[in-house]
Amino acid sequence: MSTTLLRAIAIALGLVVGLASVFQQAAADEPAVFADIQRILDAGTIRVALRARDAAPMIMTEADGAPAGSEPDLARDLAKKLGVAVAFVRTADTYDGVVDVVARKEADIAVSYLSGGMERARYVLFSRPYIQQSGRFVYNRAWFAELKRDYGIEELRAIEGTPAATEVSVGVIAGSVYETNLARDFPHSPLREFDTLDEMMAAVRTGETFAALHGGLQIDYLMRRNPATAIYVAVDPDIRQSSDIRIAVRPDAPN
Repeated sequence: MSTTLLRAIAIALGLVVGLASVFQQAAADEPAVFADIQRILDAGTIRVALRARDAAPMIMTEADGAPAGSEPDLARDLAKKLGVAVAFVRTADTYDGVVDVVARKEADIAVSYLSGGMERARYVLFSRPYIQQSGRFVYNRAWFAELKRDYGIEELRAIEGTPAATEVSVGVIAGSVYETNLARDFPHSPLREFDTLDEMMAAVRTGETFAALHGGLQIDYLMRRNPATAIYVAVDPDIRQSSDIRIAVRPDAPN
């Protein structure tokens, strides 16, 4: 596991300790605990929405079906410090779907490698970031070399000013915040949705799609696991989009 990811997990655990200490102090003080926190304490369980599809190393599934990875571990640690059990709600296949689960109050929180954003903030509340990262843009090296030769361009954003803009497809994980970002930054490029990062990166590697946008930590993890990918796929150093990771909270639970 990379040093960056370990540092991010350490920050996340620090946030859990801080959140739990606030909750526990509230439980010990008078007057009574905030109603939204008391509801969880009374139930003895905190319901945590988690993406049904794996997103290694943050969200994975053990052979017995139990959730694994840094996000489930974070949720378990929070539940332990609150003194309650954790119940994972894995009914949504997409990140947007996870937000919807919390918005419908089918879960108390979501710990699911979620970015915030104005659209999602219309439906749920978000914690302060516990992982700081940027969305990274990856592209097929050979395809970009052809574009540079044919159109005399030197940077990726310049593709939008060429006839090739409508031909170079850009991939994104379905239901992620990057759909909106790509529509804004590459409005003429066809958008292609994928279910998993492995599928998307394979498409970029083989040239089935020109490029893709996703969270930097997961891209770094995949590239380290598959070093040969760097022969075919490059990460653009300039295109970075903030996508800090946060906990989503029920809209009626501000505390």
